[in-house]
Amino acid sequence: MITAEPGYCATEDWKRLVTEVLEHISIKAWQLYLETPGVMASTPMLRGVWGRALKHVNSKVYADVFEGTGPQDQRRPAYIIRPSAPDPLTAPSIEWILLDTNPATEIAAWKAWLVACGMGLGPRRQPFRILKRELIASSEQETWYLASEPPKQPNITPHAHMPQKLAFLAPLRILRKRKLIEAPTLRDIATAGMRRIAGIAGIERNTRYRDLMHGAISQANAIQSEPWCGERLDVVRWSAKQQKELTLYGVTGSLSLPDGPQRLWPLLSALRWLHIGKGTVYGMGQPTLMPLQSL
Repeated sequence: MITAEPGYCATEDWKRLVTEVLEHISIKAWQLYLETPGVMASTPMLRGVWGRALKHVNSKVYADVFEGTGPQDQRRPAYIIRPSAPDPLTAPSIEWILLDTNPATEIAAWKAWLVACGMGLGPRRQPFRILKRELIASSEQETWYLASEPPKQPNITPHAHMPQKLAFLAPLRILRKRKLIEAPTLRDIATAGMRRIAGIAGIERNTRYRDLMHGAISQANAIQSEPWCGERLDVVRWSAKQQKELTLYGVTGSLSLPDGPQRLWPLLSALRWLHIGKGTVYGMGQPTLMPLQSL
C-alpha cells in the first residue's frame, strides 16, 4: 500500500501531472436513445447483445474492447455501458463510453450496435432500434474533464471550493485485501481513482506513478470531509466469460465536502466518465459532485 511520504507537499505540480495524464487518455461517450418494442430492455441485456455482435463483426476489436490491450497483467476492458435518464419521448436510454479509441475501433463498435439491433432482445429475439445517437463527451473536444476549476470571477466562489457532496448513486466497489470497503473515505476514493486513471493511461510502472499516488493521498488528507453516509447495495450480473451469475458487492452513499473538492477537482471530474473500483463495465463506481444540500 502506498502512503504519503513524511513531509511530502502536494502543490500545483501534482495537479499539472494529473492534467498531463488526462490529456493522454482518449475517450468518446454517446447517449443512445432506443426503441425496444415488446421487451423491457435492461443494461446488461443490451451489453450482452452488443458484445455478441461485436465479436461477429470484428473479433480483434472485440478482444481489444472487452479484454483490453497490452501486457496480460495490465489489461482492462476499454468500455463502459451505463443506464441513462431517458428522453421524455423515448425509453430506455443508455450511455456508451469507449476508452482509448481509434477510428477503426469506433467504426467496428458502432457497426456492432446496428448488427445487434437485428439480432434482437429477449427470448424471442425482438429487434430493436436506435432512434438517436448523441455525442455527450469527447477528449477530442476537451469536454470530458475539467482540467482546472472554472475561472475565478469577482464575488463568485469557484466550484472547486463550493460545499459539495461526492455521491455514488450506482454501487461503488472498492476492495482492500479482497474485501469490500463498506465506508470508503475520500482517501480511498482518491487513490482508487488515481489507480484507475494510471491504468487506463498505461503508466502504472512509470516513475510518475508514485508521485501521482502520493499527491492524491496528500490532497485527500488535507481536504475536510465528513464520514461516509450510505448503505450496502449488491447487484447480480451474468458473466458470459464464466457462464454464471456473479454477485457484485457494493455500497451507495456520499461524502460531504464542506470546503469543496479543491485540487481533487480535475481527478473527480474525469472519473465521472472513467469510474473507479471494480465492475466499471457494469456502470458501477461513477462519482457525482452535487451541491451539499441536494442529497
